[in-house]
Amino acid sequence: MRRFGKIFVAVVLLVAAIAGITYGSLLRAMDRAAEDYNHGDSEAALRQYEQVEQSLRSIGAFGLVPAKDRRSLRLNQARLLYALGRYDDAQERIADFNDGRFLLLKGEILFRKAMKNYRDSTKRDQRVLDDALHAAEDMFRESLRLDPNDWDAKFNFDYVSYVRSLMKQDPQGKIKILMENVRVEQQRPQALPPDLSP
Repeated sequence: MRRFGKIFVAVVLLVAAIAGITYGSLLRAMDRAAEDYNHGDSEAALRQYEQVEQSLRSIGAFGLVPAKDRRSLRLNQARLLYALGRYDDAQERIADFNDGRFLLLKGEILFRKAMKNYRDSTKRDQRVLDDALHAAEDMFRESLRLDPNDWDAKFNFDYVSYVRSLMKQDPQGKIKILMENVRVEQQRPQALPPDLSP
């Protein structure tokens, strides 16, 4: 019986050691992804994050990872997809999360999609645009409710509110000028580095 107990303890220690080493290597891969991003290679960073998630899922350990690390992994993927203009993919990555950081990104995605759809549309229905902007404004409002000190959420909320008020004052003229002059789209994604918090 003692021999069985020793074997059992040895197996448990071996499994714990393997799990620790595996988890440590996945955290290093996330660090490499952040380095790739800092060197301007968003595609490589995204591939690193996706490989980390795929590795965790393949061994059935994604649910065992601390919640904070899971959220950071999904948020980083979504931010990179957003920066690459893949809004639908970004939205899919964060659909189940509702803390302030995720709501901020959801609002930004809604805003970018609304602007892109409006610009690309031949019909340019301003009611559809206003509905989409209203949804983005709601996301920013909720993000601010959860984190009142988030300056990005405050700026975005004020900006979308301003755009919507312009649309109500002079729907034809001002919205056309606004659509042509908004350059935030090229600048904003670069201001969203991956979440580096452990």
